[in-house]
Amino acid sequence: MRLIALTCAAALSAAIAPTVLAQTEEAANTAVDFTTQWTVRAAPGMDAILLIGILSGDELQSHYYGETIGFLREALPSEAVEAADRVGASFRESGSLTGPTLALIFSAGPFATLDDVIASAADPETHLRANLEASDNWSEERYSGLMEILPDVHTALEGLRSINYSAWYQAQLMPNIAPAVEANLAAVSAYDIIPEQERLLGRTLAPEIEILVLRFSQPYGIRITGQRFIAYYGWDANIQLRVAAHEIFHPPFDRTDPEILSRFEALEADPWFRSIVDNHDPAFGYNSAMSILNEDSTQALDQIVSERIGVARDPRQRWTHADGSMHLLAAALYHAMKEDGFDQSGGVYSDWLKSAFDRGLLTPEEVRRRAAIVVDEATVNSWYERLHAEN
Repeated sequence: MRLIALTCAAALSAAIAPTVLAQTEEAANTAVDFTTQWTVRAAPGMDAILLIGILSGDELQSHYYGETIGFLREALPSEAVEAADRVGASFRESGSLTGPTLALIFSAGPFATLDDVIASAADPETHLRANLEASDNWSEERYSGLMEILPDVHTALEGLRSINYSAWYQAQLMPNIAPAVEANLAAVSAYDIIPEQERLLGRTLAPEIEILVLRFSQPYGIRITGQRFIAYYGWDANIQLRVAAHEIFHPPFDRTDPEILSRFEALEADPWFRSIVDNHDPAFGYNSAMSILNEDSTQALDQIVSERIGVARDPRQRWTHADGSMHLLAAALYHAMKEDGFDQSGGVYSDWLKSAFDRGLLTPEEVRRRAAIVVDEATVNSWYERLHAEN
């Protein structure tokens, strides 16, 4: 064991359960029309998965976890560090974010403890395949690619076990995470957001929402399998609610729908929009036109829900600054939905999106005009400037 001995680990282990779990069934049942059932818990095993992404060089996370990265790269066996580096390089080559993608994969199996995720990495056929195959993210090709990287993930996780990760997590992190679980549960349980999301998607959702409150997720809010997502333990309840309002929408339409794909072609080919696709910082993710349409649709929808439940950010501030101002399509979609009355009437978002394209609400010119109303002309035009700089 190369971690500093933690003499308080045994006492803390007795006092704090490895997975803190709190549910709100009693609270949900106090009102007949209250639909949403909240679960909030910790999951040290999932935090270990996110540590692989941090360790392997996630550009955004290095800002938040530089000290942890330096410590782990010194403490871990060299083969574990090298394995994590290979995992990160593989995901960066494909344009994916390492930690969030691994979290999605490993959420298909048990993930409460480090031993859980090690077992999944060692035997994905037993622990991961069935639930991955049943998810919206399944493809045989992706699964084959996963098989290629899982041995390195397993090596990195075994490295964490060799330095007594579980005792370290229990002693050093759970004393802060456990009260955050309780505080966030108390805060979110008063909000019934599932009916708001159903109203805009035009379909029935399961009533359960689960939040994993973790240490190593910042700055991401991460959707995993099912109506579950990961949030940083230090965020206040309004942020957790906004993350919930956002993540449950993903994806708000069928990304393979030929009717959406054909209508999207004009905007996808537009030089200004191509500048956003090609010239934004790839560390943010969303590195294809479709991933931006998916994300920006989701952001526009979550803004409407957040406004209706009273926890929204100012839309101008949000889309001027978030991810280097790349989500201007979100601002335009939000403006079009508000102008068209969809925010009030609700309906099937995918049908509204097709109709909005058909009615000329989302031509390239209209997207820029609407985005400028919500944000400002200078921010919209800055993407022309980046396009010209590239040329």
